[in-house]
Amino acid sequence: MKISNNTLYGNDGKQVAFIQSPNKDGNLVPQYLIMHYTESTSAASTISWFQEPSSKVSAHLLIGRDGTITQFVRFNVVAWHAGESTWDGLLSLNKYSIGIELVNAGRLSRSGDSWVCALDSKVIPADQVLIAQHKNETFNSAWQTYTEVQLNTAAEVGKLLFTNYNLTALLGHEDIAPGRKVDPGPAFPLESMRTVINSSNFTLPF
Repeated sequence: MKISNNTLYGNDGKQVAFIQSPNKDGNLVPQYLIMHYTESTSAASTISWFQEPSSKVSAHLLIGRDGTITQFVRFNVVAWHAGESTWDGLLSLNKYSIGIELVNAGRLSRSGDSWVCALDSKVIPADQVLIAQHKNETFNSAWQTYTEVQLNTAAEVGKLLFTNYNLTALLGHEDIAPGRKVDPGPAFPLESMRTVINSSNFTLPF
């Protein structure tokens, strides 16, 4: 992968799909990379949502469960992914960060004998369900796991962004908006991802 003119190019040398979102503003000199989940099971629904001006939401990148990457905002432009947030004395982290969304249902709801996505009611297969306690909570919940290719893609893109923009920290939405947000949640290996991204060598870790 490479970055040219603040846009991402894949390992095939071609620019990844770029579907510009209207939900952006201002120049960005990023300091952080922030990971999110979509709360939905479909990349298409997230792409559509990011095109809707009334949603007032976007991110720089979306990584599908098959590893497919879509870019919505150039890396030198502010995307609207963090909302009300704070970190290390800074407020409104949109102004300081690149945001990556991963297609993932997040916290699941119970429906009969099944776990379902709370947003779109799609049934999540049992082998994709993790019962775990969020680091900011005191009780267990069910969460959808991430795919191996999704995590490897996130790690590869993350390392590239850190190198190109001299980023200082990898954070979850849950870190910059605790109590309001819980993504990317306990199914996301945030500490392992930090280790991989800051390593001098890169091998597919997941």
